[in-house]
Amino acid sequence: MEEQTPRRALGRGWLAVLLAGVLVGGAAGVLGWRTSTDGPPAEATTPAVAPRDVLAGLPTRLGPPPTLADLPTDREVGPAAFLYEVELPGDFDEATRTFRQRDIHLVTRSGGQFRAGRTPATLGPVHQSLSPDGRWLAVRRDGRWWIRDLAGTTERAVPTGYELWRWSTDSGSVVLAELSRSSRAFAVLSTGNGALRRLDVAGTPLTDAVTLVDGRHLVLVDLEPSAPDATAPPRLAVTVRDLDTSATRDVPVLRPGQLRPGESFNAIVPLLHGGGTPARIWVQVGRSDLEPSDQPEGAPAWPASALVGVDVRTGESAGRVDLAPAEKGSAELFEGIVGADVVLTRRTPGRTELVAVEPGGGNRRVLTTLPDVTRVLVPGGQW
Repeated sequence: MEEQTPRRALGRGWLAVLLAGVLVGGAAGVLGWRTSTDGPPAEATTPAVAPRDVLAGLPTRLGPPPTLADLPTDREVGPAAFLYEVELPGDFDEATRTFRQRDIHLVTRSGGQFRAGRTPATLGPVHQSLSPDGRWLAVRRDGRWWIRDLAGTTERAVPTGYELWRWSTDSGSVVLAELSRSSRAFAVLSTGNGALRRLDVAGTPLTDAVTLVDGRHLVLVDLEPSAPDATAPPRLAVTVRDLDTSATRDVPVLRPGQLRPGESFNAIVPLLHGGGTPARIWVQVGRSDLEPSDQPEGAPAWPASALVGVDVRTGESAGRVDLAPAEKGSAELFEGIVGADVVLTRRTPGRTELVAVEPGGGNRRVLTTLPDVTRVLVPGGQW
């Protein structure tokens, strides 16, 4: 097995940061809502794309081509299927404490590949993101975010001071966050016309926007933990806010009896993932007794054992996706939600498989196979 670098150790999806300790209930809800608008309301102008088409038709195997052209700025390339970068042994230079920069490959749904940037030389995020339909590529450069239309040449600058946060499930808009030490504010930017809609949210730095459903329903969670109560079952819920009517409702993500013996979620910072069609919220749960044998002794993390989900619209359970137990040299990593599917990468010695899972029946299908070890960014996700 090749050497481990700090970046790989940090990026392992199966080392979900599920801290050992006493479970506390995650209180959900945000108070003091008002809405103001700068310019016309955000509109979803992106043509509808069948969710399953986003990752359909990929070749059996994918890898870096002999030559890789830069993403052109003067012509369209078509919607993206995903981004990837291949990690290699010796990427980390101990002497300089820097990483060898690698190409970030953008794979279009028609099978083309372009260089969409390079990985950073220092430890940190890559700062790239794809809209759920693959049409919009967001990149942070020169201190701000830019959003490029891959079905054209339009590029929009995100207003200074905002960070790209979450995409709308219909790709017609994106949630932006304005961060400070004492508060967190949100806005919605239309991908179609660039209009900015400010959301006056009385949020704390622990208020998180999980996803935006069809440009209208903002899903939030307050990560401020309540007082520990060893006798109460763990509780996790999100607040769904209708941006047009201001109506709110709470949707439990985790119900009594859903956790299996030995399973837990990190109640201080639960690993929540949102998106898809229909829109669902998934929480990552894990088991402390499944810690991989190849991890350093005392590593303060538990591997993820499953994803448990809820349908945002109905509040009904979206089912459960069990992850294969992590073994030395292999793992199943959660990558994102595309359409109705949960997308994983399955890492085994010598290859990485991109896998789609149907939550209802648990059926898995391999979308394509990539080199070992490959990091993948699917539509709707962010590096």
